Amino acid sequence: MSDASEHPVPPATEAAERLAVGELFQPFSPAYQADPARAFYLQGHARAPVAYSPTYFGYLVTGHAEVTQVLREPVVFSSAKILEPMVPFPPELLAALSHGVFPLPPALFNNDPPGHTRARSLFSKAFTPAKIAGLEPQIRGFAEALTRELAAGPDAMELMHDFAFKLPMRVISALVGVPYEDMAQLKSWQDDWFKLYDPALGIDAKLKAAAGFVAYADYYRDLIERRRATPADDLISALLHAREGEDGFTTEEVISHLVILLFAGYETAASLMGSLVFELLARPALWQAVGDDTAVLQAAIEETLRMHAPVQMEPRHATAAAVIGGVEIPAGSSVFTFFGAANYDAKVFPDPLTFDLRRPNGARHLGFGWGVHTCLGASLARLELRIGLQALRRAFPHLRLAPGATRSYLPSMFFRTPAALPVLRDAPAADALR
Repeated sequence: MSDASEHPVPPATEAAERLAVGELFQPFSPAYQADPARAFYLQGHARAPVAYSPTYFGYLVTGHAEVTQVLREPVVFSSAKILEPMVPFPPELLAALSHGVFPLPPALFNNDPPGHTRARSLFSKAFTPAKIAGLEPQIRGFAEALTRELAAGPDAMELMHDFAFKLPMRVISALVGVPYEDMAQLKSWQDDWFKLYDPALGIDAKLKAAAGFVAYADYYRDLIERRRATPADDLISALLHAREGEDGFTTEEVISHLVILLFAGYETAASLMGSLVFELLARPALWQAVGDDTAVLQAAIEETLRMHAPVQMEPRHATAAAVIGGVEIPAGSSVFTFFGAANYDAKVFPDPLTFDLRRPNGARHLGFGWGVHTCLGASLARLELRIGLQALRRAFPHLRLAPGATRSYLPSMFFRTPAALPVLRDAPAADALR
């Protein structure tokens, strides 16, 4: 069987081919949830690295070169509207949200240069490499405490709930300055925020979610005012005192940062932890190897970032007419930029479906984005992965996947979050090995 890329598409059929490939983007289908690379990404690379989805009214950019072109031009391909709903909110929902902070003011995620440059400069003064490095003993303490809790429990564990989420939630709460006992409520309010964008939810459910999101902003506003009066050694205090000349963050800007940061701070690391542990346990020899070789663990982290980027796609808005990979993009178009697909581009990563720790260019992945919007917390996530995995490996050297465990991910247009990770902590009984 020949590869589709061996037969170039004639120009007369290119538009039809872009539409045909665009139809393959079905993010809520079981096949896509199970394996977006086989369901969509590889076809995009072979047939139309810039396709068009008539369902989502946007251009789908999957090729590595094409994705990096979009990310290289953050003003032309703007992030300013990234938090705008695909379907406009009805007036009664907007009225309910007006009691809080909505829309969220430009911060890092939903901003373009030069405003983004100012925000990133100020944020970087608070989120310093020294601050991240100084968290290592605390992260190790959290990880070891969690493994002790697990060791005292049953042999069967579900690591997404019991470890992958709990560790980064403890870390981000300590870093930001939010009491850990409040994290369950904050996550519930975060979920309310996402519900606002769910087209399947009715207005009554969305109004209830809006009340939760307003309460979320009120919580942060109160905490910010307390930190203004009495600063602490946390990120909220640092953000309040970051200055660029006489310029600083407003209260509303700090709230915007915190809403994005809290979610990104635990969701990204939890998703990666779940995917990493599954990859290693699916290859028991690798699970053993990472106990003795930090270099092997580091390579496994980078390859997991390539194959299971926690953020698979982000939308951009074309502020002017442009050309991506030879395809004309009209001004005003939505441009869906697939980090996850770029990581499977065989022109950059040969044999992309293989989990390969010997890739000479493994660090070229876009698992944390690229360009001015590269994830500011990438170093923190890598630190959490390394420390968390080492703690698990020391505590449970014979950890294995539960019988019948399969890779499964939550449905999403944007994220790659494992649904569950069932494991057993002990080696199988001798009788079972005969």
